[in-house]
Amino acid sequence: MATFTFGAGSSNYTGEVLEDLLTYTAQENETYKEGLIHIKSGIQKKYTLPSIQLGTIIQDRKATPLSPNFSAATPTVDATRMGISIDSLGTYTFAERYLEPEDFMIYIEFNPRDFEDYYKPFQPTGTLVFRELDPKVQATMLRLLMERKNEYINHAIWCAAKDSSKYTGTAPASGSAAAEIGTNDAAGPMKYFDGAVARILQNSVATSGTEDYNSGRVILTGSTLFANGQAVEAELYAMHEATPKQIRKNPGLTYLMDYKSWDAYSKYVSTQTYKYTDNTQENQFRFRGKRIIPMTALPDDTIILGNFTTGVDSNLWMGVDYADAENVVQIDKLQNNSELYFFKALFKMDVNIVKPSEIVAHIPYTYVP
Repeated sequence: MATFTFGAGSSNYTGEVLEDLLTYTAQENETYKEGLIHIKSGIQKKYTLPSIQLGTIIQDRKATPLSPNFSAATPTVDATRMGISIDSLGTYTFAERYLEPEDFMIYIEFNPRDFEDYYKPFQPTGTLVFRELDPKVQATMLRLLMERKNEYINHAIWCAAKDSSKYTGTAPASGSAAAEIGTNDAAGPMKYFDGAVARILQNSVATSGTEDYNSGRVILTGSTLFANGQAVEAELYAMHEATPKQIRKNPGLTYLMDYKSWDAYSKYVSTQTYKYTDNTQENQFRFRGKRIIPMTALPDDTIILGNFTTGVDSNLWMGVDYADAENVVQIDKLQNNSELYFFKALFKMDVNIVKPSEIVAHIPYTYVP
């Protein structure tokens, strides 16, 4: 029986095949393709996302402001200034949020002969035992195996949680809603890191003095399930009104909405007798001039508003690192006398929000520490 040599006899993919595959891997998920997340690579252990809050800093002009280090016992200070309040105004409040990528792995064994009908037209060269397959065909075969992984990453960016037992979904009148935060995706468990929804919920109940609290608080406008499209529209208005004024004109400000809610909202506005700019054109995904992006990865009845871009100004960051850059995509024979091959990929990933106080959200889940 024929055995095909993958990677031109090399155990690890390099050059054209690896570049093609990694480009596909990084970009073929909904969150990245929509330009909603900044990806920071090369994080081996931990990356700090610092933030500083100053509070009130503007005051009346004075020729010689009084220093906080002023002391009545200091003879060089004019006595006429005794009793005047200290003029230093504002305090640096420093907070840190972190990206700490966690390990997970993909491993699958397969028989190349199962794909024989697919690669026969490409006429692999060489003798029967050592035939070599065209690199582009190899890359295509690997893509088929990686598609499920990309779906998983897109889902995990939003719904992953290290401890799913701490998240409870809102129960509709007809029964209990199935919890989605931190549960299993079709491709595997979403337990390796906390996704964006988990981060938002954690911040919403953070206690004073913690890093999560010091970095600002998210604005939660609701947690109920939407009865219809009219309820979705009402919540969009509530979120718009709750949006901090300093970010309202930010070009990256975007509404992210699950498809169930979007379908209900779209149907509702399409039936209105008096239409406005946002609902006069089919598939115009906007509200109050801001983009609405329906997301397959979000839980039902969820809307998140924030500045989401691929740049460093994005309020959503993903930290990644290949556990072993040389072996990031490894494919080889299971053993010398076997026709079976194995496919193995090692990954490290984490997600965090940067400025919680600039995120407005409606999420039908609660978090109990």
